Amino acid sequence: MSSKYTRGIAFIMEGATEKVFYRSFLRWLAENNEGCSFDKIDNLDIGEIAFEWTSGEKFLLIKFNVVGAVTQVIHSGKWFANTCAKKYKIPWQVFLCYDTDSPDKDISKFYEDDWKLLRDELKKAKAKEIIDLAASADIEDVMLVDLEGICEYLGIPVPRELKGRKGKAKMKALYRSCGNTYHEGEKSADMVESLDFQKIIAKGPIDLNRLENEMKRKI
Repeated sequence: MSSKYTRGIAFIMEGATEKVFYRSFLRWLAENNEGCSFDKIDNLDIGEIAFEWTSGEKFLLIKFNVVGAVTQVIHSGKWFANTCAKKYKIPWQVFLCYDTDSPDKDISKFYEDDWKLLRDELKKAKAKEIIDLAASADIEDVMLVDLEGICEYLGIPVPRELKGRKGKAKMKALYRSCGNTYHEGEKSADMVESLDFQKIIAKGPIDLNRLENEMKRKI
């Protein structure tokens, strides 16, 4: 299919909350860079929800694939081949978004088994570049870097300490402390939109600078 797009970016991630986070980050990034925009594509020909990033003469097509469970990640290779690479004959970058479960673990295991098969399929489908956005914590831990902002959103003072071992448990406890319930996915969008992404770029356990630099590329 011919298109106006100069490049494509495909995100592959485990959960819907990750999608909300990266979508919100891209929207914030566009709002804070003159001449840039990030918009949902209102075009039935797409056949699925997609977005575009515009900057001058540059038009990027952006797609998200939420696998639902890490055991299903292997199927993302076919998704990329059929709905990205074959449908749009443009250079594609693929961002693999996942957490390593522990700051002590490196990302080597994400080059083995099903992850290796996925990477092989992506390369076979002519992905120009595969980029790891690996966090040493889950997505709620990343968001809790801006604890002050989340507490302001909830209308509560910043607690001395957070209850729970991992980010999701901490976020749920924080919400419960003011009589609210933390919901993942799209229901978290308002809170995620309120985050201080500049703080998360500077202090978060994930290399968002890499994504920011890719969006700002001239081509």
